[in-house]
Amino acid sequence: MAHIIKTRDTSLEDFLRDLSSDSGRAGSGAAGAIALALGAACAAKAAAITLKHAPDNEHLRQARGQLLEHIDAAIEGSDDDSELFARFLKRRSRLAAESVISADQKLLERVDELTAILESIDPQIRKNVAGDIVAARALCVAARAIQIENIAEMREARTT
Repeated sequence: MAHIIKTRDTSLEDFLRDLSSDSGRAGSGAAGAIALALGAACAAKAAAITLKHAPDNEHLRQARGQLLEHIDAAIEGSDDDSELFARFLKRRSRLAAESVISADQKLLERVDELTAILESIDPQIRKNVAGDIVAARALCVAARAIQIENIAEMREARTT
């Protein structure tokens, strides 16, 4: 199996070069996970800046903590997807496909959770960082589409 480059242990440039290569180490599932991480980061930034002006907003403070957890979980999900997808490419087994599906479903659940957090904090976010919430939503849409497609492809692969 090709050496898996861990997202957490690499630079963004190296991750993108790996993603764009024909190595099969990182694929669209990993990219979708990074889109999720970027969305959470954009929202966390908007929350942090808003909290500078409203430091007593406990709901926003808790939501920011959840957003930071989503960043870590998404990066971990990127690594899991890369590892499991590489295993699938090597074995092409039903079990390997099921493992990828499971990882992608977890990421899809994280997308849903992030979407709910965005809805809950949107009215509280300062107007000067509203663009970060727009970006977070767009990144969630992209992450969702990628994970749904990957799950569908893996379901098809496990039956062939």
